[in-house]
Amino acid sequence: MILPYLGQSFKNLFSKPVTEAFPAGDPPKAAEGYRGRLHYDPELCINCGMCMRVCAPQAITREIVPLENGDQQITFTYDMTSCTFCRMCSDFCTKKAITLTDDYMIVGSAHEDFLVSGTFIKAAPPKPKFTPEQLEAMKKAAAAKKAAAAAAADGEKKPEEKAEAKGEE
Repeated sequence: MILPYLGQSFKNLFSKPVTEAFPAGDPPKAAEGYRGRLHYDPELCINCGMCMRVCAPQAITREIVPLENGDQQITFTYDMTSCTFCRMCSDFCTKKAITLTDDYMIVGSAHEDFLVSGTFIKAAPPKPKFTPEQLEAMKKAAAAKKAAAAAAADGEKKPEEKAEAKGEE
């Protein structure tokens, strides 16, 4: 009964190992479609917040800091300790600012080692060319001009109406 196992032991003793030499060598490649460490590109982000809405464990936070010139400094932070690697944030990101890499060596000794964050500046919308008071004055001027044009048109029609009235008599 022990004989088949003994034969396999001797066979394995002289054969090449099946395992890869890691960590002595390069780490083996992850399988196709593996969902590893998250990568965030703040240059592509448009601050839609869709990633935060679809994240079930709420591993994504956003911090908005107003700047003096009216712009906003926006920081997204992804907590890999809460992430379930479901890839919903990546799937719903319209600009593909979030991707999941094939890096499976997610190792660290502090909580900060598991945070992925990125910051970008959102420019304030351009200021309107006219103030509300100026817009109201322009509307009044346009209405007055329209009324004057209507009055002038009525003044031109009256002599014609008189001629028509004389023709009827």
